[in-house]
Amino acid sequence: MAATTTYTIEEWDETHPRWGEFLACLQATAPDQASFVFEKHGRAYQTCLLVALQSGEVVGFIRFVVQPIGPDVNCPPLHLDGVPLTEAKIHAFAVSGKARRQGIGTELQRQTIRRAKALGCYQVASYSCYGRSANHHIKLSLGFAAQPEAHGDHHQGVYFLMPLW
Repeated sequence: MAATTTYTIEEWDETHPRWGEFLACLQATAPDQASFVFEKHGRAYQTCLLVALQSGEVVGFIRFVVQPIGPDVNCPPLHLDGVPLTEAKIHAFAVSGKARRQGIGTELQRQTIRRAKALGCYQVASYSCYGRSANHHIKLSLGFAAQPEAHGDHHQGVYFLMPLW
C-alpha cells in the first residue's frame, strides 16, 4: 500500500486534547530535542507549535519561541529605530521517517515563516548540527542564510537566519 502524500498542519498547545500524540512523536522521532520543548527559557516567551498530521497521525512538528534578539546569547536586546526586534527561534523540528520526502518538513518551515511574519518578528532563526543534511537542504532552498560555527568542544553546526522585514 502506497503512503499518502496529503497532510495538514495545525497549531497546537499543551491544552490540545491530542497533546500526548505530539509527545509520542517527539519521543519517537527526535528524543534529543525534548529538552528544547520543555526548557524554562522558552516558557518566558510566547511559543508556537505546528504539528503535521497525515491520515490523522502526528508525523512531524516544529516549535519556535518568539524572543527578543540578543539576550539568549548574553547580548543586550537589538533595536531598530528604538523598536526592540524579536525573532522566531526554532527550538525543535522533526518529521518521522515514514513521512519524509513528501514536503512536510518544507511546509512546516514555510508555515513558521508565515506565522512569524504575522507575529511581527524581524527574523526566523535556527541552529542545526552538522550531519542534518535534510534540514540544511530545506532551509537553504527556502532562502535562509547560513553561518557555520564550531564550539570550543569541537561541536560543529550551522546558524540559519531568514529576515522577514
